[in-house]
Amino acid sequence: MRGFGARSLALAVLALFTWGCAGSFAYRQGRKEARKGNWDMAVAHLTKALTKDPGNIQYRIGLERARAEASRAHYDKAKKHLAADELDEAADELDIATKYDTGNDKAAEALRVAKERIKKREDQKKKAAELEQAKTRARSRTVVPVLSPRSPVPLTLKFPNASLEKVFETLSKLSGVNILFDESFKDKTVNVTLNDVTFEEALDQLTFTNRLFYKVLDGKTLLIIPDTAQKRRTYEDVLVRTFYLENADPNETLNLVKNLTGVTKAAVNASLGALTILGTFDELAMAERIVDTNDKPRGEVVVELEILEVDRTLLKQYGLELSEYQASTQLAPISDDAAAFTRVRAHLLSSLNLSDFIVKIPSTILTKFLQSDANTRILAAPRLRAAEGKKTTLVIGSQIPVPTTTFQSTSGVPGQVFSPTTSFQYRDVGVKLDLTPKITATGDITLEIAVEFSLQGENVSFTAGQIQPTFLTRSVTGILRLKDGQTTLLGGLIQSQDQETLKGVAGLQGVPVLGSLFNSHDKTRRESEVLISITPRLVRGPELSEDDFTALYVGSKENIRVPSARPPLFGPPEEEEKKPEAPASPPPPALEPPGTVPEPEPGKSSSGAAVAPRPAQGIAAMLTPPRPRLVVGEAKNIDVVLTSAVKALAVELVLVYDAKVLEATSVNAGSLLTLDGTAINAERSLDLGRVRATFRRATPASGSGVVASVAFKALQPGSTPVTIESMKVITEAGEEAVRAAGVARVTVAAAEDHQEEKP
Repeated sequence: MRGFGARSLALAVLALFTWGCAGSFAYRQGRKEARKGNWDMAVAHLTKALTKDPGNIQYRIGLERARAEASRAHYDKAKKHLAADELDEAADELDIATKYDTGNDKAAEALRVAKERIKKREDQKKKAAELEQAKTRARSRTVVPVLSPRSPVPLTLKFPNASLEKVFETLSKLSGVNILFDESFKDKTVNVTLNDVTFEEALDQLTFTNRLFYKVLDGKTLLIIPDTAQKRRTYEDVLVRTFYLENADPNETLNLVKNLTGVTKAAVNASLGALTILGTFDELAMAERIVDTNDKPRGEVVVELEILEVDRTLLKQYGLELSEYQASTQLAPISDDAAAFTRVRAHLLSSLNLSDFIVKIPSTILTKFLQSDANTRILAAPRLRAAEGKKTTLVIGSQIPVPTTTFQSTSGVPGQVFSPTTSFQYRDVGVKLDLTPKITATGDITLEIAVEFSLQGENVSFTAGQIQPTFLTRSVTGILRLKDGQTTLLGGLIQSQDQETLKGVAGLQGVPVLGSLFNSHDKTRRESEVLISITPRLVRGPELSEDDFTALYVGSKENIRVPSARPPLFGPPEEEEKKPEAPASPPPPALEPPGTVPEPEPGKSSSGAAVAPRPAQGIAAMLTPPRPRLVVGEAKNIDVVLTSAVKALAVELVLVYDAKVLEATSVNAGSLLTLDGTAINAERSLDLGRVRATFRRATPASGSGVVASVAFKALQPGSTPVTIESMKVITEAGEEAVRAAGVARVTVAAAEDHQEEKP
């Protein structure tokens, strides 16, 4: 027991020693990181040390100091991010700074301001997004009458040598739209052949080829009008629209719109920066494109400048220089004291000789080999933020008054008397920089620079005693093209001044040898050079999109027409509410074979034009044309038309036919599924006598129209029905079966027996 207690005590002492050593090691690591300036790591190590030894005051003091320094370091980083308008990064740094030191009031206040700026920025983004949505809704809103929705089933029209008015009347009967004619409309004979076109396409082609245009009067009526300038002014719809500009100059934009679109009625609201235009659909569409491509935010650059003026003064002194370059004679008969010379007895004058005179000559000869070079640097390093196309000016210096005297005649004094009048004009002296940046679409920066360096020179005195200052000026003007962050250096603006002084013994300067020995030369050369370091940094470049590079179709020069500007001829289809499932209806009656009773072919009018089949109640399918006629070897498409589909996502279809008479060569999705450009996932199977196809969309489609088009080739003479064996439509609400309303009876004739039918 005694041994066991000793061992336990030893283990406890060892654990305490190890625990203390771990804390000491972490503390030393923290101090080491603190000396390096890595305050985050210092806080981590010192926190670990204090955890190991919570009662150690030294650890606690070191940790508090490290936390304060770390908070200060993150606050300094945040200030740099704020200067660069990097709000998110600044907020992160400030949040760390406040957590390190809760007493850092500057960091807490800066964090509050940064969060407010971030919230304001997000609100601006949200407001901009809502504005774009409002613009989109406004563009889609119909402001003129449109026709009521109609089935977009393709039509086929064949009229050789027919009356144009009769063609429009037939089109009216097929579509159910009332067609009226202007009083100046003139009928004529035309040849019309239109295959598989919608009502709107047929109307556009007929009016364009016969120099007509149409105007929708209400939901069921449109008017056919001759296409003349007078009739256009009378009938064409005119709208007024206001464009709110965000960046472009309203007057410049107005000039662009007038010059390119022909708009004559437009005005500018300078206070709102708005442009109001009165024009047709086509003119407003062209104006909108011009405004969108020109109303772009200006690019911005920050130009870092270093303006360095170097003064170099070069001084050279060499040669022999005497101490005074002068000799003197002094009379001293009694004493060497100069004062005694002024008090000489008269009887002594008779005994004066050359020994009583003292001659002084230069006693010191200096040899100079001195050379000095003084270099003074004056540095200015401004940062300029400039908008594209706007001139930014920097002036560093002072203003010097320059007097200007003018003479004016004095009134009321006999004779012509002039009195002087002096005024002062101030001139800038120092550095003046004019900078105009331009940003290309590729991000290159073009700088138009005009730099002037001036300083005050010596004053000049005139005969009248007036003193005028002079100025020394150096300037450079040019255009630079640089990339983002590229630095260039401009130099060569040098002014120099030379001064030379010669000292020596009179009469010896021209002597070849002695002149060089006893002359002293002083040469001073002063040079002043200006160097400019320029570094542009791109803040915001041009915001260009693919639409800005895409051309806008505007018709012909005589008839300007922007198809995308006008609202659709037919209004949007109304969403049908899902009806409760009705009891199964009896199967449709079988199509009787051609009998002896003559009757017009289904789907054809008495004039021979194809008639759009009328949809049945609910979802139904039919084949068109119902009675196609082919010649052996000829190919023809039979379309499957679906009516009253609501939010269809997929269509599954099976057709059967006689493989001896026909051969199915292809099956493709129809316009109801592909009209909006959505990608279709298709599964096809072409077997003998059977066609299987499944078409799927990512987004639902509603309405009536062709869902599938099957191409058949005639193999041999005969007759066969093409029947819809089964068809299902998968909608968002689930799977729905489709009622087949008939079959297509295909007749194939031999080539030699085929005769072309007359209309």
